[in-house]
Parts: sequence; C-alpha cells; structure tokens
Amino acid sequence: MSDDRASAKRIVEDGYDRVALRYAELEGEETWPRMRWVRRVLSEVPDGAAVLDLGCGGGVPVGPEVVRRHSFTGVDISAAQIELARVNVPEAEFLHADLTDVGLPEASFDAAFSFYAIDHVPREEHAELFRSIHRWLRPGGLLLISVEAGNEPSAMGEWLGAPMYFSHFDEETTIGLVRAAGFTVVETAVENQWEGDHAVPYLWLIATR
Repeated sequence: MSDDRASAKRIVEDGYDRVALRYAELEGEETWPRMRWVRRVLSEVPDGAAVLDLGCGGGVPVGPEVVRRHSFTGVDISAAQIELARVNVPEAEFLHADLTDVGLPEASFDAAFSFYAIDHVPREEHAELFRSIHRWLRPGGLLLISVEAGNEPSAMGEWLGAPMYFSHFDEETTIGLVRAAGFTVVETAVENQWEGDHAVPYLWLIATR
C-alpha cells in the first residue's frame, strides 16, 4: 500500500474515533433512506441468514434490525465505533479491522452491506474490495451498498469537526466495478440525504452473487 493510501486510512480511523458519538446522532436528526433499503434486502433472505456490514460504525440502526431474525457481523476501522457497537448490539460479532484487509471466510454470508464507508476508501482499492465481497458471499447472496455519488479522486475536508478523507468514482464507474467483480446488478438509484444543513447524493445499489 502506498504511503498516501495508508495516510488516508489513518485519517479515516482517527476521524471516526473522534466523531463516534456525534455520528450516531446524525441519522436520528433527519430521515435517511438506509433502513428502507435494509428492510427490503432483509425481506429477501431466510431466517437465520448471516449478514455482514462493512463499515458498521456503532452498529445502529442496522444491527438491531438484523439480529431480530439473523446473525450479524460488523467490521469497522474505528476502535471507538466498534466499542459502541459491542454495547449497542451485544448479540452480534464485531471486528476492528480495515474493511479492505479483513480476513473473512469465503462463501460465509447471505447478505453484505456497506453504507457511507466505501467512499472513505481510496478508490484504487474499490475493485478489489468488490471482488472480496463477492468471495465472502454465498451463491445467490445479496449485496447492498451506498456510495457518495459523483467523481472524486481524493479529497480532504472537515466533517463533524474532524478531518476526513473521501474518494469515489462516478455512479456508472462504480456500477461497472460491481459488475466486473461478478455481481448481477438488480437495482440502482441516486437519493439525496440531509447531513446537517446540506443534501448529499448517494448511489444505492442492490446486486446478487
């Protein structure tokens, strides 16, 4: 990994450590689309399914919804977020790890989620990340992701009072990378969500392995 990429990941880790509690409040302040998409995918997997969340944050609101009927594994680069997650969803398993470097067994999950996290990963690593998720899913498994829309090679900015790193492709390129990883794309949409006083567009995507 290049020094620039390693530095970007340290910025993300440190930033989410600093804003863990503030971030947990964001989704409660506004109506975000995440849980609508989550419930749709969960309705299509059988009871007892194994669900993976990459960039799980503090485990909420997704974790409590999942563990009603399924098993839940969350991965996050922020130790502070993982500590919160273990308190918020004690029934689940949480791993403190870089989602691009975590060791997970092949064909072990029925669904994989990643919300608001891939756009914090250097985009040169997105293709390999999608290939890894494809390996971790069982045949017929479902992928649900959100990635900030638009083309941004690499950017630093302040977010919730802490430095943060962003990197993502335009929507068509991201969709193409998911397909190239071996997935069949089922549905995509771009939806705005409010973060404080401004709207941020996100690409939402459902695909099958």
